[in-house]
Amino acid sequence: MTVPGVANEPLKAALESTLAANGYLARSGTPKFYLDAEIQNLDQPLIGLDLDVIADVTYKISGAGAAATYPIKTKGTATFSDSPIAADRMRIANERAMHQNIKEFLQALR
Repeated sequence: MTVPGVANEPLKAALESTLAANGYLARSGTPKFYLDAEIQNLDQPLIGLDLDVIADVTYKISGAGAAATYPIKTKGTATFSDSPIAADRMRIANERAMHQNIKEFLQALR
């Protein structure tokens, strides 16, 4: 699913590297579980000096008869001090919202 401001490949790479760093990614053989992450909504402001982006992502884990769904909603903020350019602030807010979302997903797994 493509959402303005969040490209699939960088999100996938960030999720995979985070899972690998925390010991959740299979390195070889057949994985025991499969993960699907779907961005449900990315609430972005139209204008502002401080931009708050809300990322709503649903993570679904399946395999070996087990299945679990983790709906995670997080906020990322970028201020004028982060960048005077609105497009850069939006990118920073998007990245922070998605970073926090992945972080909270990992906490939910524990």
